[in-house]
Amino acid sequence: MSGDPYEEGRDACERGVARGDCPYPQGSPAHDAWIRGWDGAEEFRIVEGTEEDPREG
Repeated sequence: MSGDPYEEGRDACERGVARGDCPYPQGSPAHDAWIRGWDGAEEFRIVEGTEEDPREG
């Protein structure tokens, strides 16, 4: 781990790691930061159009 849970969460999302696979204990500040990072990366992927719409295909 890089030491920055927020950046780790962003990186995890970009690598396709599931949001529920956060390595930090639920309720901890590190968990909250990791989730914020993951959510931020997911939002960016959707806005940029790199996230596929599950209804298509």
